[in-house]
Amino acid sequence: MRRVLVGTVVPILILLGWDLIVRAGVFPTALIPSPSMVLATLGDWATGSKGGMFYSGKLLTDTAATLERVGIGFVSAAVVGVLLGLLIGVSRWADELLTPTMRILGPVPPTTWIPVCIVVLGIGSLTNYFLVFLGAVFPVAASATVAVSGVSRDLVRAARMMGRRRLGVTFAIVLPAALPGIVGGLRIGLGLAWMMAVTSEMLAVRSGLGYTIWNCYNYLDYPGVFAAMIVLGICGLATDMILRAISSSALRWHTATGVRA
Repeated sequence: MRRVLVGTVVPILILLGWDLIVRAGVFPTALIPSPSMVLATLGDWATGSKGGMFYSGKLLTDTAATLERVGIGFVSAAVVGVLLGLLIGVSRWADELLTPTMRILGPVPPTTWIPVCIVVLGIGSLTNYFLVFLGAVFPVAASATVAVSGVSRDLVRAARMMGRRRLGVTFAIVLPAALPGIVGGLRIGLGLAWMMAVTSEMLAVRSGLGYTIWNCYNYLDYPGVFAAMIVLGICGLATDMILRAISSSALRWHTATGVRA
């Protein structure tokens, strides 16, 4: 309860500052709507109480569509990225073979792949899945590689002396020891997955939260834009909390030995 209360302080201050700026007339309400206008738009988006707008009553549908794309793309990127990080981290041969390619492709912004994906995969969810995957896989793989490479060699030697084979050492010793760094990379990758899901929905998909934001912008419906941004923030927070909850039991030892008091 204390964490929840403390965590709401800054959002409440932002809302109060936002409302004060709008009331002071610093910006016209046509461009920067008041929190009450955004709340009314959220209500229409959720219930269709006003009707007339393309998004009325479609909040759950739009949110579910984006969540599905983020989930499929991110889980695929997590599996591939962690396996790549393990392989590169424990094998010099794999490092020499794969790292140059990752260093070439990694700095390329995932958004630059949008035209190529539209041409090859067409407009639809498949393009979105692939773009979300591209956005998340490289930071996950890079963080996993660094985390695995940082595991103490003494742990590996001790496991080998106890009769563990190389594959068993990798998954029973190296992976758990590298897990804190891997989870950090997964959280970064999750944020990038949301970014790519929304960006690609603006251009390559005709549904979801990104599609709603882009159409609200085209209709000059700025309360709708702000409402969609708030929903995105809440969804991002919720998925990050789920990821932390899943990994918390495996990281209990790390929390107990960490520097945070």
